[in-house]
Amino acid sequence: MLISNIESRAGSSGAKFQNGDTLLARITPCLENGKTGFVQFLPEPESVGFGSTEFIVLRPRTVTPEFVYCLARSDELRGVAIKSMSGATGRQRVQERCFKDLNMAQPPRLLLEKFSAVAAPSFRLVHQLHMQVQTLRQTRDLLLPRLLSGGVKSHEETES
Repeated sequence: MLISNIESRAGSSGAKFQNGDTLLARITPCLENGKTGFVQFLPEPESVGFGSTEFIVLRPRTVTPEFVYCLARSDELRGVAIKSMSGATGRQRVQERCFKDLNMAQPPRLLLEKFSAVAAPSFRLVHQLHMQVQTLRQTRDLLLPRLLSGGVKSHEETES
């Protein structure tokens, strides 16, 4: 679900996405391994990001963003995508048109709203905890070499 290695750079080539979009891997073996991301890192609601052409942007129209993400993680949707793959062995790609004929039942609006009322805070929490872990990793990477070289005293050394 988490998207990492985010870079900020000028340009506009590649697939365009916004917060609330789901990014589905297009290439083997990433799709088979379930590689799917949920975009929630852009700074503003109207911000647009762009990236690799090796993913398909799934944007909700009549369902909620969380529902689209869960649908993209389903074996059924991934199975449809996998069956549409073409290209050289080992480098096959999903044909985006495979989703045009995909039929699915539309959940009632009230049910979708109830689902998102539960799922959306969990999605945000996953992102917030990921950001905290990233900050802790950066702090560790900064302090560990200084601690090992004696540049920073450990907790035990300061108490003696």
